[in-house]
Amino acid sequence: MKKLILILLIPFISHVFLLAQTGNGTIGNPYTGTISGTLTWYADNYPNGIIYAQNITIASGASLTISPGQYNGCHLQFAHATTLTINSGGSFTINPQTSVTVDNIVNNGSLTLESYPNESGVASLYHSNYSGAGTTVTRLYLSGGTTAEGNYKWHYISVPVNNVSATSFSTLDLAQYIENLVVNEENESGWVAYDGYRYSTELITGPTFSTLELGKGYNYYSASGSTFSLSGNLNIQGIEVPVTCGTGYPNSQGFNLLGNPFASCIDWDYIIANHTPTSVNNAVYFTVNGKVAAYVGGIGIDGGTGTIPPLQGFFVHTTANSDVYMPPEARTHNLDQYRYKKGTKETTEKKDTVSFVRIQLKNSIDSTDLVVRFSKNASPVYDKELDAYKFSKNAGDINIWSTIDDIDYSINAIPFPESKVDVALGIKVVKGGTYKLCSNELKRLDNYSITLRDLSTNTSIDLKKGEIFTFEAPAGITENRFILSIANQTTDIPVITTNKRKFHIYASYGSLNILSLSDEYGNLPCSVTVYELTGRKIFQVNNLEWNGNGDLKQFAVDPAENGLLIVEVRAGNKKYVEKIKFNR
Repeated sequence: MKKLILILLIPFISHVFLLAQTGNGTIGNPYTGTISGTLTWYADNYPNGIIYAQNITIASGASLTISPGQYNGCHLQFAHATTLTINSGGSFTINPQTSVTVDNIVNNGSLTLESYPNESGVASLYHSNYSGAGTTVTRLYLSGGTTAEGNYKWHYISVPVNNVSATSFSTLDLAQYIENLVVNEENESGWVAYDGYRYSTELITGPTFSTLELGKGYNYYSASGSTFSLSGNLNIQGIEVPVTCGTGYPNSQGFNLLGNPFASCIDWDYIIANHTPTSVNNAVYFTVNGKVAAYVGGIGIDGGTGTIPPLQGFFVHTTANSDVYMPPEARTHNLDQYRYKKGTKETTEKKDTVSFVRIQLKNSIDSTDLVVRFSKNASPVYDKELDAYKFSKNAGDINIWSTIDDIDYSINAIPFPESKVDVALGIKVVKGGTYKLCSNELKRLDNYSITLRDLSTNTSIDLKKGEIFTFEAPAGITENRFILSIANQTTDIPVITTNKRKFHIYASYGSLNILSLSDEYGNLPCSVTVYELTGRKIFQVNNLEWNGNGDLKQFAVDPAENGLLIVEVRAGNKKYVEKIKFNR
């Protein structure tokens, strides 16, 4: 009710204080003139939450605040080549979840971009020229403490002003990520605090840093929430940031922590299309509520979008030393864009052209998701334009990923299956208990069946019917249990009914996978033979042993083989045969 009371008072406030100002804030009659009192413009009073203005002067002793409405964000749009002037003693405040576009700012008073606890939006400012002797303050609220299960709430952050002191963040846990320190399969060695403390060794061996750089991202943690004030003129210049990639450990090297250098959002898809070398992959990764979200090619997980908010740090991956240029032309506004990201109408429109299934893992207090998408441009290996790695299995309380050829993905693009494709899923939970798996989004897969199988219970659910797996999971990593199956309903091969199956046999891009579904063949010498439908033997391996239910064996098959194959497993007088579709 508080917001409603304020809205009802607006006509009276406007009558008292807008004597020197003309217009009504619409596109046909924009505001212009001098503001000489205390005034707040609310989104709910204007069509679509957009306010139009031309030349506005805020007089000494006066203030103008831009605030969101009860349901909408707010945007103040100045006409081209016009000016916002803040006189000495005047103030202009941009509240969270509001944005301003203006060509020229003359500030001899006070300009503030606000940030509040429990406010989900950001303050976003897009301007081309700045002058004056006034003050500009950008505020940043960062929550502290831990998640429900005790994980630390780290935040990837950036700054839009030069020479911000590291000590202004009032914590020992302000860290940079140095890619060339990663010399093994673990990337923890890349984290170094501003005082030189290395998180991997717990020793203070450097390097140190005293100020935060434009275009670079940082990692922040504190036991409690705090609001920080960053003083200085806002950057409006393009920033080029070097990115590096070590050699020898491709799964952990090549990740670089960048940061939005502007006071507005930036369009990552624009940067990828126009200013990023081919060695830099398209995906971005960032923190949200203690976990790592991702976005690539119009699809995000855990709330990821291609619009990177101000004050946001984000990881990119490169396969060679190069540079990423973030130009002023990449700046944009998004009224619905939250700090740490959320889906928006723009993202939804992009998703409407993509075929994908989203799998959600959840419990009573938390959820996370992954995406398997389908594209004629996808390949069986990592695609820089369409895939995002599973960046971290340790961030957050629950995690889920897909795995193909020993690569873990949070967003995985694969070709449309001619017949059927199986994708293995993995999960990690901090605390054992009851969890659920389901699909909370499924698009443009009308001619395909989508099922999820629990190999430990030999049961399946139809995700297209909205069915849900409820299961018990122990703390830690669980793999080789859940299989996502996507089958072309016009060409799918009939499968053996679950209650008769001794093995789950499936192909995954060049590998033959045989998972034991019982103890019947356990600890017996076995052989595996693969035939074409003509009876020609193409593969055989002997002296194998499965160690009971849940044991997985993987085999490389001749890359020339394609199509329907017959797989035979023998152990003495026991024989199990299954027909599969094999695709490279």
